[in-house]
Amino acid sequence: MLYQVKQTRKEKYFFNLLEREMMNSYSFDNYSEALLFCLSEEIKQFDCIVSDKVKTSRKTYENYYTLKQFIKAATINPMWYLGTQSVKVNLENYYFYLIGSGKLTKLKKH
Repeated sequence: MLYQVKQTRKEKYFFNLLEREMMNSYSFDNYSEALLFCLSEEIKQFDCIVSDKVKTSRKTYENYYTLKQFIKAATINPMWYLGTQSVKVNLENYYFYLIGSGKLTKLKKH
């Protein structure tokens, strides 16, 4: 199976007067690599290509928290997510640390 991620970004030029959309396509062999990439780049869905005719779509945030959802959940229950009684860390950096290190158990929705 092949996992394909399409990422669109807006690019401005000529003194920010003109704007165009650029599309990049990335291919992965593993589901976990594609999932980590989509979580780190905040891409909502990616495609799973089974064969030439069969193509399915996977939703990234169906089972995992978005950045805003994680910040909200970690401020409500910091003992589970951070291991401390109070929030003294930058939660955005901690979210991307968990993604980068592959520790997705704390990012799973219950």
